[in-house]
Amino acid sequence: MKQVRIGLAGLGTVAQGVLSIIKNNSALIARRSGVQLVVSRVASRSTKPEVDLLGASFSTSLSDLYQDDVDIIVELIGGDTTAKELIEQALALGKPVVTANKAVIARYGTSLFSSNQNVPLKFEAAVAGAIPIVQAVQQGLVANRFDHVIGIINGTCNYILTAMEKRGMSFDEALAEAQALGFAEADPSSDVEGIDAAHKLTILLALAFDSAYDFSRVYVEGITKVTAEDIKYADELGYRIKHLGIVRSIEAGLEARVHPALIAKSQLLAHVDNEQNAVLVKSDAAGNTLFSGPGAGGAATASAVLADIVAVAQRIDDLEGAHAPQIEDGPPVVAMGDIVSAHYLRIPTLDQPGVFAEVAKALSSHNISIEAAIQKEPQAEQDAVAIVILTNETTENSINAALDQLSGLQYVAGDIARIRVESL
Repeated sequence: MKQVRIGLAGLGTVAQGVLSIIKNNSALIARRSGVQLVVSRVASRSTKPEVDLLGASFSTSLSDLYQDDVDIIVELIGGDTTAKELIEQALALGKPVVTANKAVIARYGTSLFSSNQNVPLKFEAAVAGAIPIVQAVQQGLVANRFDHVIGIINGTCNYILTAMEKRGMSFDEALAEAQALGFAEADPSSDVEGIDAAHKLTILLALAFDSAYDFSRVYVEGITKVTAEDIKYADELGYRIKHLGIVRSIEAGLEARVHPALIAKSQLLAHVDNEQNAVLVKSDAAGNTLFSGPGAGGAATASAVLADIVAVAQRIDDLEGAHAPQIEDGPPVVAMGDIVSAHYLRIPTLDQPGVFAEVAKALSSHNISIEAAIQKEPQAEQDAVAIVILTNETTENSINAALDQLSGLQYVAGDIARIRVESL
């Protein structure tokens, strides 16, 4: 049986998951793949005596992974500086790399793939945890033209929004719980500000539309402004709020955006909860396909890492046959101001006669009509009352101009909440 030696960079949650799976399932992996995986070296900034390294030699120097007794380097240290340097050096030396690093792929994928055509660089674990969405787009749906790829691709955001809706938790309480469960980092800003999801969407855009890896093209918005009040009103209107990554082909080019969105409860994607991820793909031949599974957690991500390791290991003697997808300029990304969608607005207003009419007039002046509205009586000692509106579809430029006008009305008593409504 073919024996393939692994050099593991990092000893975090995912790396520990990889070691655990190899320890527990090595015989199963060998039987199914014809490959015996051996962890020969581990490099990390600090030792973790409690972690079983499976007999591997340990070093605090990443350069030790370049030795001859390592066939595949597995990068699980995170970040986009040292990790990028490690990947570049490994590929230059002809050593295949498996990574879960969405930031490096999203920002530097074009140069990494262009300069190392015959050395495999695999990254299934970089997008949507255990879901094999990279393999699906690159292989399972390779004969298709894609219309759109839309997904819940950040488990932390989905967990927080689910906890706020179903258990009445505050944003801070839900975030703390997600961190305690290992679904969120100690510094959660990349997740809750939408950056993590945008990295993943950049990768999906490049794969589905034969385009460059260019993180700067994606519009990014997180969930920090979503309130319990918004979640309640969305429910009354027949929607749930989810944090989405959206790549859609339209006549002018591609939409590429990450932001919270109202999704009708009738849609399957609206019922993906907690740390689960789901990606809806529409293509010309296969039609609508939905991929769902755990999107956060060490074991789920480690499962995807092992899938890549085995795939490379099975072809380790035939690297000249490796093929990196050809990267082209791809379709242009449409400016966010030209994107068309409906909108949810929550407008805090003074409780005075004629206010709703003034709001409707301001929207109408920008050719925005009202599809649905909620206006309730103010509670005792409440000076302001929320007017909640669902608009018809309009451009971002039009809704932004309308919001500027609304904010200047004397009847508006605070910041206006705006969340896009996504039609699937």
